[in-house]
Amino acid sequence: MDQPWVYIVLFGLVFIIYAKIIPRTSATKGQANPTLHEIEEAMEHFTAELDEQNKALIQLLAETKRDYEVQTAKLTSRLEIVEKQSALTNQELTKLGFAYEELQKKAAHQPEKVPVVELQKTRVEEKIVDVEDLPVAMNLKSRYEELFSLFEQGKSVEYIAKKLNMNKGEINLIFQLAKQEEKLNAH
Repeated sequence: MDQPWVYIVLFGLVFIIYAKIIPRTSATKGQANPTLHEIEEAMEHFTAELDEQNKALIQLLAETKRDYEVQTAKLTSRLEIVEKQSALTNQELTKLGFAYEELQKKAAHQPEKVPVVELQKTRVEEKIVDVEDLPVAMNLKSRYEELFSLFEQGKSVEYIAKKLNMNKGEINLIFQLAKQEEKLNAH
């Protein structure tokens, strides 16, 4: 082994072996790097999606907050309007209460005057005549001949009331009494 050529050959063999080993390790490193590179891309993609979702969520929350504020403003204005109307209604009720008390005091001092409601009540009571008290010749159909003729022509109660200047309640009462009278006469 004293010869220099052996060293050169050995050095060449070591160099060749080393050259074969290095590309394999760099090839395995190249395969390892794509895996690492894929993981990095996946993480970047994941963080990008998270950022987009966070932005969408923040935007949704901002819209919800705006809608809430608008709805709150509307409800507040409605509440103010209702409170004003309630205050006005209470004032009107108070005024009506005072007016009613004054009318009661005036009515207590003037007992001679009969209220309009009582006048109408007595007027209706006067028109209601018991069928038994009437003579047989004077029945309701002969007494209110025009009313029954209009009804038989198919005219409505409202039309008859306007035409004869009577209340609808009176006309209905007369019709009911006439039916009762017919039933009594049939027996």
